[in-house]
Amino acid sequence: MKKGEFSLNKKARLNQLECLCFCEEEVSREVSFQVPIEVPPGFTVDPAEAVGNVTWNTGNLACISEPCLTETGVEYGIRLQGTIELLVSVEPVRNEYGQGEAAISKIETAEIDQMVYYSEQAEDCPDLSQVTVEHIVIVPPFYGNPLTVTGTIILVPEQEIRSYVFTANTGDSTVSVIDAELHTVVKTIPFSAVPTNLGVTFDKAYTYVLHGNTNLVSVIDNKTLTIINTITVGGGPRTIEFDPTNEFAYVMAAGSIYMINMALQSVIHVISVPGSIDFALDPNGQYVYTVNTSSWSVDQYDVNTGQLVGSLVNELEYPSLIEMSYDGDFAYVMNSELWPKVVTKISLSPLSVEGNLNRFFDVLRTIVFSFDSTRAYLLEPYFDPSLIHNLTVVNTATNEIITSVSLPGAIDLAVTPDNQYIYAAQPDDNTVTVYRTSDYTAVTVIPVGAGPSAIAM
Repeated sequence: MKKGEFSLNKKARLNQLECLCFCEEEVSREVSFQVPIEVPPGFTVDPAEAVGNVTWNTGNLACISEPCLTETGVEYGIRLQGTIELLVSVEPVRNEYGQGEAAISKIETAEIDQMVYYSEQAEDCPDLSQVTVEHIVIVPPFYGNPLTVTGTIILVPEQEIRSYVFTANTGDSTVSVIDAELHTVVKTIPFSAVPTNLGVTFDKAYTYVLHGNTNLVSVIDNKTLTIINTITVGGGPRTIEFDPTNEFAYVMAAGSIYMINMALQSVIHVISVPGSIDFALDPNGQYVYTVNTSSWSVDQYDVNTGQLVGSLVNELEYPSLIEMSYDGDFAYVMNSELWPKVVTKISLSPLSVEGNLNRFFDVLRTIVFSFDSTRAYLLEPYFDPSLIHNLTVVNTATNEIITSVSLPGAIDLAVTPDNQYIYAAQPDDNTVTVYRTSDYTAVTVIPVGAGPSAIAM
């Protein structure tokens, strides 16, 4: 965002530095206005054809920075304060015979005193030349009230959500935020509890961080890159899935799946899934599918009722990992009680086994699908590049292996929406390496926090 002039007198600066408050004031970048305009006697305005025009002057508007406390330290509330002068006009104005193309105008002053955003930089003021006026509406006279012009002053343009990659760093209890375009860490967010897993909502607005050594889930606002809430679930949250409609998040913890209303930021329903150690959510948000190592089953639960509605029992030996394709047609399940492991493709409608991949695996770290569901990336532990190719790429249409390659030290993966790049978290090196999917060569290595154990984009 461009910087504007920073207007802050010495006394105000001293007062602010003496009093650090919590960042509790809501942010708003808009101000509504309504300006009554009297039509001169003998003249008329037809609201059906009338057009309102507004020009404005921000010369009496100042930017003030207010330091405040968040869970991650000191932030600065950027406040706009003062007045905006509006020149509001309406045309055409006609005489009583319907003749003429005149206009009537009025000068109005809008008082401004509100927080427009929070920033890490004290002097991160908006460029006031970017102030605009939108949604101008002519309201006809009624019950003796004059004709009125309403609209909205846009003080700060909508901030573009950048594409970020997040890593949960168990070694120093932080989350690193990587700008996916710049391939650099733009922020490190500290936590009091160890982050062990995380996930990004489908609309990219929020990142949910699981703290597996507690019963907590933290929520990061991806616009401000700040922690905005902490939600209590069962002990040891381990896996999270999101409803594509951005209404609900689902967290597996303590033998249950906790359904979180993302608007309310609170748990609204708990589904008991005893014996289950992993789950996947179908894209319609209607069912969760769990893998149960006790009953050797894949179980289907209705998320609204919490009822078990289907099962594959004794068809997969000790199923322990499940991942669903984005199109929701199938899932891959790691199974076998001993080593090596088998990966089986199952159909979800009806719930049935389709077949196994044509190779055996060590214990998989993760299974990640491309966004078009045509590829699956299966990651095993990495030992030695001369002995193991720990990433297996599968053509999901044919269930055949395309290639196997080495990603040294990788423990978790994220794939870009265009399927062009893979981000691999490497906890032993405290790095994330970006690979091309065309030839699986490394593009760049990004230093992050200590021990990145999970990654999401």
